[in-house]
Amino acid sequence: MGNFSGPEPAAMNFVYLSPHFPPNYYQFCVNLRQLGANVLGLADEPYDLLNPGLKDALTEYYKVNDMHSYDELLRALGYFTHHYGKIDRIDSLNEYWLETEAELRTDFNIPGLKTPDMPRIKRKSHMKQAYIKAGIPVARGKVVHTLADARRLIREVDYPVVAKPDIGVGAAKTYKIHNPDELQKFFEQKPPIDYILEEFILGSICSFDGLADGDGNLVFYTAHQ
Repeated sequence: MGNFSGPEPAAMNFVYLSPHFPPNYYQFCVNLRQLGANVLGLADEPYDLLNPGLKDALTEYYKVNDMHSYDELLRALGYFTHHYGKIDRIDSLNEYWLETEAELRTDFNIPGLKTPDMPRIKRKSHMKQAYIKAGIPVARGKVVHTLADARRLIREVDYPVVAKPDIGVGAAKTYKIHNPDELQKFFEQKPPIDYILEEFILGSICSFDGLADGDGNLVFYTAHQ
């Protein structure tokens, strides 16, 4: 009687949102395919315009008319689920689609960050609370809605202060405020979004990025100053 090892494990079904952008990100799809995953592309780019290397890496590609139409995305994931079985992962590695990914994971019960996780991922004020809970020092500050709110905080931390969008990346629309006149001008010109005001701290800026496995263990990390 021959040995019987059982059926081969099913391939991971990985839905990749907007795999064509940024242009160099298609390499993630290439490596996923090399590792045996079903790479299911989902975007609004015509298939004929995709990078040839990306085309070769995709198990299938589903084009929608508008990536901002959630109904179209729901239908796309329904199609993939019907043809390939349960979706194991969905990602884009692009911060722009974080909330969309989370909503789809929530609706299809896909592992990963879901809609309730978004505030601590997107909002600096919620990130700050997560750091405090972990015992990591943070700059004193909070979301301020009025000039009076800002003045109360500045009485505690003094000038200069830094004002930045509670939701945002990089240093876009970020201001260093040195005195009451600049504070007044900031509130006169402030965009209609939530801003967090923090004490200014002089020091070196360091970044830390890493990749974790399914159990939360760091498998790669890097820091830059």
